[in-house]
Amino acid sequence: MILDARELKRRQLLRLKGIEQGRALIGPAVVQVHVANRCNLSCRFCYYFAPGSPNVPVGANKLSVKLFAKIVRDCINLKVDWLNLSAQGEPTLHPRFYDLLRYAERHPIAISMNSNGAFPFNRCRDILRADRIVINVGEADREHYKELQGQDFFVRVIKNIRELAKLKAKYNPRFQIVAVLIKTTLNAEHLEATTQLLKKIGVDDVRSVKAEAWEYTQDIMLPESLSEPPPKEWLPCYHGWFYSSIQLDGQVNLCCFMQELKIGKVEEARSFKEVWSSDAYAKARLAAVSGKGFEKYVECKNCPVAFRNREHGANLAEFQKRYHESKA
Repeated sequence: MILDARELKRRQLLRLKGIEQGRALIGPAVVQVHVANRCNLSCRFCYYFAPGSPNVPVGANKLSVKLFAKIVRDCINLKVDWLNLSAQGEPTLHPRFYDLLRYAERHPIAISMNSNGAFPFNRCRDILRADRIVINVGEADREHYKELQGQDFFVRVIKNIRELAKLKAKYNPRFQIVAVLIKTTLNAEHLEATTQLLKKIGVDDVRSVKAEAWEYTQDIMLPESLSEPPPKEWLPCYHGWFYSSIQLDGQVNLCCFMQELKIGKVEEARSFKEVWSSDAYAKARLAAVSGKGFEKYVECKNCPVAFRNREHGANLAEFQKRYHESKA
């Protein structure tokens, strides 16, 4: 459910005011919930499942339905704008994924989901219960797709996208289909062709981002990714006011990549709202802004969403300017 624009603006101002005051006045704009840690692909650029990755998930492979429901209720109470159904892998592989989607759909919160698009064709109608799907596609033909993403699912993915585009006019006209192209040496020459194909079959927005440079992805990195120098100064991180990531076991993190920094855990006896309002989270927010203790994290040096923090910083500067002008 896409929320009223005026309400979203009010929440945005409260988050910016919270940064200025050094505390959270409202919940994050986005809560990303990892619901599964399995995948049916082995993408060459994947943090978890790329060949040679040391980050292959272990332990529980799905979030419990009971814990998911608890998280959704807390998100509503905290005035969270977007619930992002994601995974350390492919979220639709959760055995009850579509039940989770139906439950979330009944609440006043916008729903986004990440996917590789290789879900069963007969589930396309269910996918439209969300407000947006972000699909990792990568290539414009079957052979190159398999080379980049490890499995021969190209035809299935294209067929699913066509069906989603066809069904959305009837069932959910505001539904957005977004495709993300992860740029590597394997697909750099095909990005324009891939973009044209995706727009032709009904994708609303195509975005391309550089693959993240991990030790086990060096062989497919574009030259600019390998030669990009680390930032000279710490870029203030405002994720602590706008974003939160919840793992399968209920562990809460500032960022979906920085899993080493564990802030708190959502459990039967402890809610996400309690973790979000805790002293530990408050300290992590302020530390991320200053950079104190965060310089050691390679995930921060290679931050794939640094542009978001620049946007937050610009919005904060504009907010402060208008606030002080109104006081004058």
